[in-house]
Amino acid sequence: MTTSDSQHNGEHMQQGAQNEEHAMLGVKGSCEMCKDRIEKAAKSVDGVTFASWDLEKQELHMNFDPAKTNLEAISKVIAAAGHDTDKDKAEQAVYDALPSCCKYRE
Repeated sequence: MTTSDSQHNGEHMQQGAQNEEHAMLGVKGSCEMCKDRIEKAAKSVDGVTFASWDLEKQELHMNFDPAKTNLEAISKVIAAAGHDTDKDKAEQAVYDALPSCCKYRE
């Protein structure tokens, strides 16, 4: 079992490009539906290989290929999905269309 774990970890490490960057971005949200929407939006950007949003910390951790995208582009896609980021604010109409459990603005 240890051998397969080692092999799995090695395979996982090989899958990521060497020039891949890790970044964190503050993203507002309030529930598991938000988590799914935020992660899906980030992963929809070509070049993003990993995205995980932390509800408690309101942070999105992601890996991406800087030759294909950048943090600004990813932030704009997330804002377009209805979630404010440290860099971009979601349009009010898009935010208003979110389910009530996803409302995070005061």
